[in-house]
Amino acid sequence: MEEAEAEAEQTAEGDGEDHEEELPEGVSEEEFERGPVPEAYRTALSQANEERDPDRLFTKEEVQFQEADDAVAAGFADEGSDCGNCAEYIPDKNGDGFGACAKVEGYIDPEDWCVVWESIEDAEAEQES
Repeated sequence: MEEAEAEAEQTAEGDGEDHEEELPEGVSEEEFERGPVPEAYRTALSQANEERDPDRLFTKEEVQFQEADDAVAAGFADEGSDCGNCAEYIPDKNGDGFGACAKVEGYIDPEDWCVVWESIEDAEAEQES
């Protein structure tokens, strides 16, 4: 029972350490979590055209970064809200299955989620006003 509670607490804290993803070839766990990301992402534009500033990024811990399914189960996110449909997400550019984020450091799986999540539609509406 204590083990299950500890796991639930870890998920709720969103510390980003419970990912069992296969790392891209040649990328260490530290690089995966904190970067640097490949040059193609360094100052790339997000899906809502926000430029990534590598000097102004949140850590994954600061934004409760976790798998989207876990965020939904914990009541943090709505079903269907994940990095892949977030305004801040920068899609995969090199075929390794991971992208980046305009606001968060490290590699980003499109099936993850964090508190920075914003719909593309909302971000575009903000830009128009």
